[in-house]
Amino acid sequence: MVLYTASAVVSFYERLEEQVAKFYEELASNERYSEGKGIFLALAKEDRRHMGLVLRAYREIITDAFEAGFSFTGLRESDYRIDIELAEDLSFSDVLRRALEIEEKIYRFCMDASEGSKGLLDGLSHAFERVAKRKADRKIRLKSLLEEVTT
Repeated sequence: MVLYTASAVVSFYERLEEQVAKFYEELASNERYSEGKGIFLALAKEDRRHMGLVLRAYREIITDAFEAGFSFTGLRESDYRIDIELAEDLSFSDVLRRALEIEEKIYRFCMDASEGSKGLLDGLSHAFERVAKRKADRKIRLKSLLEEVTT
C-alpha cells in the first residue's frame, strides 16, 4: 500500500510504534533477556511517548491540511514494515541486532515522513523530525549495549 495522506501516514506510524512497544515489552518480560529488561521497558515507554508527540502534532494541524488539500507524494508501507517475531533460540546480541534493524526502519520512516510533510504540515514535519532524532539516539544506545555484550 502507498501512503498519500497525512492520516494514512500517521496511522501507519502509530501501528509501527505500537508493534515496537510490544516487541520491547515482550523482550523485557522474557527471562532469557533479563539483562536488558530496564532498557527494553524504557524503550517501550519512549515508543508510546513518540506516538503521542506525533498524534498531538497531527491533531493540531489536520484542519489546515484538509482545507489546503495537502497530500504526501507517496510512502510505500512495504519499505518500512518491521518484523517483531522472535525465534526461541535468539541470543541477547541477536535480539539487540534485531532491535537496531527495527529502529533504523522507523528512523527512515520518520525522516521520510518529515521531508514529505515540510511546507504545509510543518508541525507534523517537526514532530517526525524530533522522533527521528530520538530514534537515532536509541540506535546509539543499542549499539553501545551490543558492543558491551559482544566484547
